[in-house]
Amino acid sequence: MPIDHLRQIIKSINGNPNCERIAPSESVKNYIEGFYIFSCDDMAQNQLVFNDGLPTIIFFPSITDQIDIQNNGSLITFKTAWINGGIMKSIYVNNLNKVKSILVMRFKSYAFYDIFNLPLHFFRNKCVASLADIGFDTFVLNKIYGEQQNIQRIRQIESYIEQKVLSSKSNALFDAAIGYINEMKGQTSVLDVVCQIGVNYKWLERSFLNCLGISPKEYILLQRFIFAYGNLIESKNKDLTEIALKSGFYDYNHFLKEFKSYTGKTPLDYASNS
Repeated sequence: MPIDHLRQIIKSINGNPNCERIAPSESVKNYIEGFYIFSCDDMAQNQLVFNDGLPTIIFFPSITDQIDIQNNGSLITFKTAWINGGIMKSIYVNNLNKVKSILVMRFKSYAFYDIFNLPLHFFRNKCVASLADIGFDTFVLNKIYGEQQNIQRIRQIESYIEQKVLSSKSNALFDAAIGYINEMKGQTSVLDVVCQIGVNYKWLERSFLNCLGISPKEYILLQRFIFAYGNLIESKNKDLTEIALKSGFYDYNHFLKEFKSYTGKTPLDYASNS
């Protein structure tokens, strides 16, 4: 999803609401993290798309709406909605400001793959997908867009999810690991997480791969980048060494390399065009 929207969700979760969040109903709260509604009127023409590890569906206001996503040089048009997950690098949405708003649906870590019967490596080679790619029922989709209000659309989505889920796979230790990494804003290590949660490395590695399809180290790096990105955008003097150290990097060169790997641009190039 657009990284600036993702940052607003993270801030909202931490008690600084900057977006409209609609909590999932009791019947699906074990599978859906939340629904979010964003206006797209002031969106930049070219916006970085990013994911923090939780698979996400982004619905457009109309079933006929479409946008373009630039994925490593290839331009792909998505109609009605798009899905993202995994480790996203150098992916941009070009014209999201052509739609009035988006409805974002974020899944719990383990739920998405079970609900749509997808392999855990689904997002490894395809970080951006269509509804057709996951077999989203077109009849249900028409029912969703037959509703005019977002809250009614959400209830239709929840009804669809209720029919597909089998059982909850909540895992308190895994949730604690996720919570700790998020709290540390990615400024931690796998060894530190193992010690804090009281599990062994193999268990942690297996749990992340089974629930998110990525390793704990990859998840840590995603959270650190989101924090570093926020520090860059919010910094007034753009002291890159200071931003790098504040964000948990050893030095500026380390920050530069990681930032460029995710965005395709240097920090200064990105900031000057934001």
